Amino acid sequence: MNVWTIGNDRFQVSVNALGGELCSLRDKQTGGEWLWQPQADVWNHSATQLFPVVGGLVQGGIRVNGHFLALAPHGFLRHQTFSCLSKGNNHVLLEAMATTETMKQWPWRWRIRYEVTLEREGICVSQQIFNDDDRPFWYSIGWHPGFALPIASQPGWHVEFADNPVRGPFLTRNRTLITEEQFQTTGTFPLEPSSFREGAVYFGNCQQRQIFIRNPEGNVVMSLETGTQDWLALWGVPGADLLCIEPLAGTTDCPGFKGDITHKRGIRQLKPNENEAFRVKLRFAVDA
Repeated sequence: MNVWTIGNDRFQVSVNALGGELCSLRDKQTGGEWLWQPQADVWNHSATQLFPVVGGLVQGGIRVNGHFLALAPHGFLRHQTFSCLSKGNNHVLLEAMATTETMKQWPWRWRIRYEVTLEREGICVSQQIFNDDDRPFWYSIGWHPGFALPIASQPGWHVEFADNPVRGPFLTRNRTLITEEQFQTTGTFPLEPSSFREGAVYFGNCQQRQIFIRNPEGNVVMSLETGTQDWLALWGVPGADLLCIEPLAGTTDCPGFKGDITHKRGIRQLKPNENEAFRVKLRFAVDA
């Protein structure tokens, strides 16, 4: 399986053809690896892409126009093989599209372009979804990167939402999520040993947001800037030095969801010949 590597003066980044998964983000100045490296007994990925659904599906799939479509949690994009459209010193553009096998699960012609661009202080990641079908389709999309941060071995880390508070935190239970009739907001979220005991934690109204990850001394170690993704999930494994920061256009299901895709929280519709792009910028402190 192909792996494409790009680099600049500070970073070297590798992307795997399988799932278009970012598999290494090495800091040349420190020699350190920012991305979580797969461990079968903790989390066996680094930065998965989610499509056409995000999170768990309480019905084991979705119902569209009366037809039931069985889908796995997070969909099937992470199992697709991407091809390389272009590659330079500091960028790589990949593409995946509908196949005979995906049409059996989700009967629309789609295409996703995934671009990673290196900048002086970090990277920019873009997911662009195209509708190549003659019918509109409903979808969710997301990016699920994990970072090797010592949040378990160094107590006191926290996440800060810049400017205005966001909705949440909303806690998951058995991969389900209730947000309705909950009105709490927050500007910070402490990363404690119990934070992810039940699973991921969601936050709403996260579009066009700057999010800071601060160490126990209060210093910004990394930051994330979202695009039009309206949800953000945080997730980790208790006891592991792993923090997943997930910009999402969609969420995991609520416990009572009946499966009708038109009522699925965070779902979007894309008309034929239209496309929509979702971007994320990551910045990493020089002295982290």
